[in-house]
Amino acid sequence: DTFMSTWEERLTRLNDLLKLETSPVGIRIIKEEKEIPPKARRPSDLKQKMALCQLVTLSRRLGWTTLALPEEIEVCFFPLIALGWRQVKSKADMVEWLTEARYCRDREVARCRTEDFLKERPRMGMGVVYSPLSKLTIEPETVLIYGNPAQILRLIRGYVNFTGLPIQSSFLGGLGCVEPLLACRRTGQAQVAVPGNGDPIFAMTNDHEMAFHVPSGQVDDLLEGLEKEHAAGISRY
Repeated sequence: DTFMSTWEERLTRLNDLLKLETSPVGIRIIKEEKEIPPKARRPSDLKQKMALCQLVTLSRRLGWTTLALPEEIEVCFFPLIALGWRQVKSKADMVEWLTEARYCRDREVARCRTEDFLKERPRMGMGVVYSPLSKLTIEPETVLIYGNPAQILRLIRGYVNFTGLPIQSSFLGGLGCVEPLLACRRTGQAQVAVPGNGDPIFAMTNDHEMAFHVPSGQVDDLLEGLEKEHAAGISRY
């Protein structure tokens, strides 16, 4: 149908310009069970709990449409909190944990990180669907593209080509699976992401890979920016 052919065309154009190693992934936070694609695979189908980054890898490397549900990704307690799917009962306990785990050098830094992390965490729907662009059956909110630094540079340039403004991203050294996604949805602007600790450990993300999130409604503008610079010979991959 027109929906599928449009996204397949976009995928072809991205691959022609960037020579991507893995498929870009369309992401949608769903609010109702009826939004779940019929062939979406969830951790329970594989008889184990999984991490968000593992579901992304299954989508971008194997071409599966996957579904993250709160009760099936309990190993990811920080992303669960970020998505508003789990509440922190005690800030003091979180401060203590961050200090003892050496995530922060002392309790004062841990308190700062705790307050920053816990601010404004509304519940984000009932689940997250990840689907390779070649198999989309629902309209994605954002598109996630993995690449090496040179490919991510091309994406940045293609994006800035139509905005004229620097991309504003924040980096914590973790939560690369969820914070850039939430920032992309919240701001309506692209985000550059560095994979967190879990990605290489659990999801086989390569050391050279970075990620780029873009609102789905801006993909056509991004492609136009990439193609114009490519045609002009200004910047190519």
